[in-house]
Amino acid sequence: MAGGDTLALDVRGLPPCEPMERILAAIETLAPGQSLLATISREPRPLLPMLEQRGFVWRIERNDADGCELRIWHAPADAPP
Repeated sequence: MAGGDTLALDVRGLPPCEPMERILAAIETLAPGQSLLATISREPRPLLPMLEQRGFVWRIERNDADGCELRIWHAPADAPP
């Protein structure tokens, strides 16, 4: 991922579905070069394929007792589908 701004979103402690809904809403605002760093209570396995379907790539940067940090950004234009 190229450099750019990082937006932060902490959705720990929210009721089920709300963290995923907020993350999906936030990625829609990302410009090319920006990323979202979402802090969540646990690894969001159902969300990951949804991100890929929407043209985003992701990386889990931290996964411990305090939660999980998920970085999300636009897939490069030349990335395979």
